[in-house]
Amino acid sequence: MAKLNALTKLGVSTACVVCLLLLAGCGRKSPLAEVCHDNPLVCRDLDLDATCRERRTPLLELRLAIKRQQVTADDETQFKLLQILESYNTCLKRAAGIQHVNNPSLTSNAQRAYALTSESLLELQRQTQGRDNAHLAFYHWTKLGDGNALAVLNELQSHNQIHDAYILAGLGTDRLRREPEQARELFLQALQNATPEQFVADWLLALASVTPDVELQYLLQKTNVVLTGRGVNQRMLADVLGAHRAAQAGLDTEAQQLAQALQQGEYQQSHWPERLAYTEPVLQVPAAGATDNASVSHPSAASTTR
Repeated sequence: MAKLNALTKLGVSTACVVCLLLLAGCGRKSPLAEVCHDNPLVCRDLDLDATCRERRTPLLELRLAIKRQQVTADDETQFKLLQILESYNTCLKRAAGIQHVNNPSLTSNAQRAYALTSESLLELQRQTQGRDNAHLAFYHWTKLGDGNALAVLNELQSHNQIHDAYILAGLGTDRLRREPEQARELFLQALQNATPEQFVADWLLALASVTPDVELQYLLQKTNVVLTGRGVNQRMLADVLGAHRAAQAGLDTEAQQLAQALQQGEYQQSHWPERLAYTEPVLQVPAAGATDNASVSHPSAASTTR
């Protein structure tokens, strides 16, 4: 303001003064440019244009935090870095395919950054390969098809060291055909551990496919329909019940209740984990050589109280 008053007194119009001040500020570096000037290696592969700014910012912040030792560069940090870098690289890939006629440098800068971040991503993937961290192992298994990473996950899971719902569900999906009973247990654990934000409705369909009880199969499929709103042939869905059609109305009510529990984070503290874990009682088969008078429980005598 003092400069403005002084120049005005000299007979320079206000409009000219504003122009002069703007021109004087043109030589100043932006905060991003200053950061990258002081940390060239951190910004080496970044596009400093506005392209993909929302995905670039968390990447830059995490790299700076690692450099300044504000966070530990452990496996969990490396996993976050992988996710953020991959997200930024994916955005740049799209941007690199856009031709800016009026400003070609936007295209060339995006193409350069995409090529460089692709190299950075490959290097980070190489550095994190073979780690026994569950998150990194899951990334390498699902993103890169690393069989050794799956072996790491299976080993951790056998010792009950995996608690993330999405990893449990991923392992469950892998075992759906080969080990259906283990797959069922894994999906039940995933439901138990998932927050409403982490929960995926289609887990219910996978769980239904390895659930022997027909009423629970119907309940799980119906709950998926309630949650997703997807169209479904109601008659075909009801056919799942077979001879248990009389239970349909009650199961439809339960599906609404289960959907609400999953959406509102009430599942874990409710009766639902026990309800979904129900299995039909196994009949006792008479041992070889048993006498003809040995009593054998009839299926109708088995208790099916749930």
